Amino acid sequence: MNAKITAVEIQKREFPIQRKGYPPESVRVFLNAVAEDFQALVRENSELETRLRRVEEENLEHRDRERMLKETLLSAQRISEEMKANARREAEVVLRQAELAGQQLTNEALQQSGKIEKAIRDMKLQRANFRMKLRGMLEMFQTVLDFDEEEDDKTSSVSYLVRPQDTNAG
Repeated sequence: MNAKITAVEIQKREFPIQRKGYPPESVRVFLNAVAEDFQALVRENSELETRLRRVEEENLEHRDRERMLKETLLSAQRISEEMKANARREAEVVLRQAELAGQQLTNEALQQSGKIEKAIRDMKLQRANFRMKLRGMLEMFQTVLDFDEEEDDKTSSVSYLVRPQDTNAG
């Protein structure tokens, strides 16, 4: 506040003296009291203006901090959302890779299982063929043995052939 009148001007103010009027000493005491109150008000006003400027500066600082905090929070929220999105994408990629690997393992296991089953079938077939050949050989050996026994029975009496004597020799 810029006062148009100062406390000193109030104290120094002189009024013309007239016959009928206020007693000059009372006016002087009153003017001094008004000047002191006015001076106190000017000082208080100055202090209030100083405090107001300080509060306005603090308010401005608080607003700057608030703005920075809001920007930081928005940035943190944006980064958090980006991180979540990246994590989701990475999880989906890992899941897809795991599913593909699982499918590949399943396919390989099915192929291996098919190979094993075929090998078992082949081995069973070979075993059956071997059994059949072995039976055939055993039957053949049995036939040979039977034939040999029959021949032995037929020729159990050994006959000797005698050589005819030579008539010319003498």
